[in-house]
Amino acid sequence: MVGMPRSGFPLFCRLAAALALALPGQAQDAAPWPDPGPPSTRDLFPLNLPLLTYRPVAAPTVGKGQWRVSVQVTEENTFEFSDPIKDLLARDAQGRITPTLAGAQQLAASMPDAPLLFFFDGEVTRTDLSARYGLSDSTDLALVLTWQGYGGGFLDGLIEDFHKLGFEQTGREAIARNQLTFTAIQKGQVIFFTQTALRAKFEDPMLALIHRFHESGRWTFSFMGVMKFPLTESFGHYQSDWDSSLALLGQWRPSERQVVDIGFAYLRRGLKDYAGDPFFIRDQIAGHIGWEWRGWSRVRPFLVIVGQSGLAPPVQGDKLDKPSFIHDLGVHVRIGERSALTFSYINNITHNENTADMGFALRLTVRP
Repeated sequence: MVGMPRSGFPLFCRLAAALALALPGQAQDAAPWPDPGPPSTRDLFPLNLPLLTYRPVAAPTVGKGQWRVSVQVTEENTFEFSDPIKDLLARDAQGRITPTLAGAQQLAASMPDAPLLFFFDGEVTRTDLSARYGLSDSTDLALVLTWQGYGGGFLDGLIEDFHKLGFEQTGREAIARNQLTFTAIQKGQVIFFTQTALRAKFEDPMLALIHRFHESGRWTFSFMGVMKFPLTESFGHYQSDWDSSLALLGQWRPSERQVVDIGFAYLRRGLKDYAGDPFFIRDQIAGHIGWEWRGWSRVRPFLVIVGQSGLAPPVQGDKLDKPSFIHDLGVHVRIGERSALTFSYINNITHNENTADMGFALRLTVRP
């Protein structure tokens, strides 16, 4: 365990402000942008946490001997559960309750044939430290180190107010706000249950190689290979295997003021023996498409859509086999000659109970 606050957001905001003051003053408008690339969007749905998950990456390389370093804090709220639990909460919304282990055991006993039931209510804080280095003009090496924790969070009230606009979510008003409950039930047994917050814990590192194979005035195309090293455990006992992915990345520049980023990947799960384990995540395909406006000198707004195929084979009572899509709406803000801040608002689109609900991310990118 690493002794960091349960929510890294306030600490990172202070750190970003301090770094911004320490960095060189604002550059002239004509200076090249310290391009941070597309937002590093990641869905923090609990079943995704131990796994290698697709994230947008820029196709252009950084240049031989050049660096790009970033630190990002993402806070995402999840309130998702299997359909039978949704039906129970819809009938019993007389007041806010706090789920208990005894309640989970009673539910498990009442559904002895259910292959998998899950209830996820909480927030995940993920801090990523990323470095990308140009081995040559056409090849980059990237390393990502991650610390992750979860707890009750602080976004429940904001999300409930948002849902009052017409996006109702069954059960939210039946459960106490800002509480943590992660549980999985299988064949009448509670496989996993926790209401104990986790401070920032080191997660599996990831190593990537990006190779540009085509570049013209309007197009850049690259291949990317990623490997996740299974060095840590999640949820107290679960350890993934050697997850890997291969991706095709592209960037289209239709004009000097607009950029379109695209990507498509196959994710291979190293763990293939799913018997008796609720975390039976299968191989996936995933991708992204994003638009960025570059017509202003200090600010670059963007919109990115990230999608992936289903997490698991079809199971009665949940939608984990359905595809999921999330959006990332935000802005890059130049704060120095070689630095930029990225602000992201992340939310799901498909509402298949297999993605996190809402989140925010803050990233500081520096090119030394």
